[in-house]
Amino acid sequence: MLNNMYSMIRRVLHYFRAFIVAPKRASNEIANDESGVWVGFWWVIIFCLCYSVTVLIAYALGRVPVTEPFLTIPPEKWYLVQTFTTLPVGLAGFLSYSGLAYLLCKAVGGRGDFDQTLASQAFTLHVPTFIFMWIPETFLAPILIINGIDPFPWPGWVENLRVFGLPFAWMFIISVIALNQIHSIRWWKCLIIAVVSLIPTAGLMAVFIR
Repeated sequence: MLNNMYSMIRRVLHYFRAFIVAPKRASNEIANDESGVWVGFWWVIIFCLCYSVTVLIAYALGRVPVTEPFLTIPPEKWYLVQTFTTLPVGLAGFLSYSGLAYLLCKAVGGRGDFDQTLASQAFTLHVPTFIFMWIPETFLAPILIINGIDPFPWPGWVENLRVFGLPFAWMFIISVIALNQIHSIRWWKCLIIAVVSLIPTAGLMAVFIR
């Protein structure tokens, strides 16, 4: 069992790097990988568990959401609750995105299957967010909070660039590459599909994730 887990982690790391340095090649590789769907699925689980640890740290440090949540949860308890909801919400959001992307691709003549779509989009969505969101929020934010600096000290436009601009631009670029390679449809159709597919997921995240 430990050998299987170690092998899976190695493959996750392999595709993590591959989607950064060569997303076109990585898309074709994971599409032809018989167990690629499981590698992608486990990567999403690992990502969500990492974020659960991050929000638990935020709760332990007394952090509260910067924007007012939609749900009637006391702000001082929000990150404690989110520690346990990140995994199911994250999985629901990702399955919603990948399922809708697959259906829309098939509707315009896409040739790929659902497993290939899920496997590739697991990395195209979560590699950019891991780098631009999880890393600074896990390793930099706690240091700043301990020193009485919260939120991040840079200007608002830099924060918007970190949270929205850079990760989403990167996300859409490699998502389009992956969908194009797997489904053999025009890049502009892939872009529309990626944007539309992300809307329900974004709504879910807006309600449950801070």
